[in-house]
Amino acid sequence: MSDTVPPHDPAEAPPEGRIPWLAAVAAAAAVAYLGFHVFVLTAWPMAPLLFRGWHVGGIVVIACLLWLSDGTRWREIGALVLLGVGGLAATLYLTLHVNQIEMRAGVLPTTLDVVFATVLILTVLEITRRAAGLPIVLLCVTFICYALWGNHLPQPFTHAGYSYPRMSTFLFTTNGIFGIPVGSSATFIYFFIIFGTLLSMSGAADFMMRLALRLSGRARGGPAKVGVVASGFFGMINGTSAGNVAATGAITIPMMKRSGFRPEFAGAVEAVASSGGQILPPVMGAAAFLMIEMTGIPYNQIILSAAVPAALYFLSVFLMVHFEAVRKNIGSGTGMEIPTLRELLRECYYMLPLVVLIVSLLGFGSSIIRAALLSLATTLLISLVRRATAIGPRRIVEASVAGARGTVSIAATCAAAGIVIGVLNLTGLGVKLASIILSLTDGVLWATLVVTMIVTIVLGMGMPTVAAYAITGTVVAPALIRLGVEPMAAHLFILFFASLSAITPPVALASYAAAAVAQAKVTELSLLAVRLGLAGFVIPFIFVYHPGLLLIGSWDEIALAMLAGVGSVVLMSTAIQFQSRNTFIRVAFAASALLFILPLPMTTGLAVLAGLCTLMMQAGPGWRRRCQTFADRGSAE
Repeated sequence: MSDTVPPHDPAEAPPEGRIPWLAAVAAAAAVAYLGFHVFVLTAWPMAPLLFRGWHVGGIVVIACLLWLSDGTRWREIGALVLLGVGGLAATLYLTLHVNQIEMRAGVLPTTLDVVFATVLILTVLEITRRAAGLPIVLLCVTFICYALWGNHLPQPFTHAGYSYPRMSTFLFTTNGIFGIPVGSSATFIYFFIIFGTLLSMSGAADFMMRLALRLSGRARGGPAKVGVVASGFFGMINGTSAGNVAATGAITIPMMKRSGFRPEFAGAVEAVASSGGQILPPVMGAAAFLMIEMTGIPYNQIILSAAVPAALYFLSVFLMVHFEAVRKNIGSGTGMEIPTLRELLRECYYMLPLVVLIVSLLGFGSSIIRAALLSLATTLLISLVRRATAIGPRRIVEASVAGARGTVSIAATCAAAGIVIGVLNLTGLGVKLASIILSLTDGVLWATLVVTMIVTIVLGMGMPTVAAYAITGTVVAPALIRLGVEPMAAHLFILFFASLSAITPPVALASYAAAAVAQAKVTELSLLAVRLGLAGFVIPFIFVYHPGLLLIGSWDEIALAMLAGVGSVVLMSTAIQFQSRNTFIRVAFAASALLFILPLPMTTGLAVLAGLCTLMMQAGPGWRRRCQTFADRGSAE
């Protein structure tokens, strides 16, 4: 995404001035699109290329219908009609010649193959530009140019050279646009976007906000802590960090501002917590489903391994908020209606869909699709408990439209990421880049991790998490695995920083969205968000060196990793946000936190000792005053 809101952002609520009959056509197409996915994934399996082709082609048509029905300038009507027709034509051509294309694309393509491949590439790039902004489009164009003229570059970047017909039709297959990212979008992500939409409609969204109020509303700095908890709840079922900020920030940011937090701090808290929702099980935004396709690791293993690092991330944000509330002397929220425990217990059935999802995956080993369908059915059932939230045919249509809107940017960026990955595979650049990174870092793990972090953050600037993870995971994860890093740890490392790229300047999508809601200065808010999320930057390094944090290894390794994780997060949060006596104490806290990264019992013990000594230095004057007061009272008595 770009740093400005795209002219036609499908995730946004439509403006006034809708065209009713076009809105009805778009709604019918969205319902048909949902029915198509349910039918193919449950009753009538389809060839992957064909299924993914209709997933992309269908969302292109629906996106154009939605944008036209929302009302647009006359000069853009022709462009949107042409865009929709192009996407549909390319999909129909693929359908009619799917077997032949699978055999000849990229090898001996026909003229029509090249024409419709070109139409599809241009359509994907334009849909991505409108839905997700310019950066990822520029990246795709750069890689296409590399495929065509990279043979003129020096070693190690040169390749054999590929003609346009070979390159374009290679991207017209599951090796390119319809590759792993689009497969994940079609098979998993779309269903969970629908699941999240229906869950919100059922009343579960309101329950989650009330639960967050109950859990942290009465604590010091309660409104900000409510924002952290609520953003975590919503972020795990929302496909994008910026979308989560827009959904929950409208409620939590004004609440924080009223309690005394600065607008920049309130927006930064929302941006950091919303970005963390992408790594919070059981749904983990959308990238977790892509991880399944890229690694072959079962979903239940992924969500179990991600649980502790995600909890540590939110612990760090919670501590940051608490220290700020103590420093600014901000108490619990005033004017907030805190629900009683009895009220929440009466409504706890709203958590049943998530319980069904977790039990299906972990307890019964169900497939992701089966678990998603069971959760959807449970959501429909619990919505009937209250008449106001009952989901009938009309609301299913609304959910289909909302789900399609939410899918446009995800499916488009997945297709665009497929272009980049396709060029990497075609030219062999992916393997070369892994070797280049290892040669630059001389095979030193910590240096390779730092380079991976920088590459992921830079690629993630202006891109949704799923696209940043798809590209970086393809290029860099093999380098980490070659150095002996657990595949789970390597991919979660990249996913962490792909999520955190939403708060890192100069292009910080979540921070920009939060600044708009908080009416705050964008630059100051972005820098503050990085500061609040800084402890989260340490967590990926910890679980790479301590795989026990991912629940991998023996019990003593897991226990040591837990100690390292909690100790590092607490000390780093203290170093950043706690009101220390001087700079030396802050540096000592930070150094103690970093010592926990090293996977040796000696360094862990040294980190504990250093942290305790620093804590005593920080508390020294206060302890002396208390002891003197106690002694004075004793002598007076």
